Amino acid sequence: MELINLKIIKDEKIFSSFHEINKQQVPKVGSVSLQEFINLIKISDISYGIIKKGICLGFVICLRENTNYQSINYKFFQKRHKKFFYIDRIAIATKYQSSGIGSNLYNKLLFIKEKFNIPLCAEVNIDPPNELSINFHRKHGFSEIIESTIKEGYSVVYMEVC
Repeated sequence: MELINLKIIKDEKIFSSFHEINKQQVPKVGSVSLQEFINLIKISDISYGIIKKGICLGFVICLRENTNYQSINYKFFQKRHKKFFYIDRIAIATKYQSSGIGSNLYNKLLFIKEKFNIPLCAEVNIDPPNELSINFHRKHGFSEIIESTIKEGYSVVYMEVC
């Protein structure tokens, strides 16, 4: 498996492959167009993908504080911390889930978090439910902060590891 920095990728086919993984995982992750996905990578501070034998397996996209990003979930952490890494999305192709790819990506993020000594933050859906992701985050040291109803049928739990 190869870890790649998505910020330096120029190949639209690779972006399209990772975007397909994002689409596959909705509503666990937010739905975005291909252009929105590419723009999200452009404004991110950390964007990694995992590729094996030319097949895109999964990705993670993170933002730092003071990024021009309008997500209500991002803004929650912007109010809470002066400095932080916000995991906007992580998605693993369905076929490759529970194979350690997500843990590989999170171990890289946790190493960076330790290096900079700032919190790593995320939100996870509780409506629609995503118990697998909540357990995944707990396994990687995340604690639950508070639950929030964003709109009818969409609630999250905010989580972080400090």
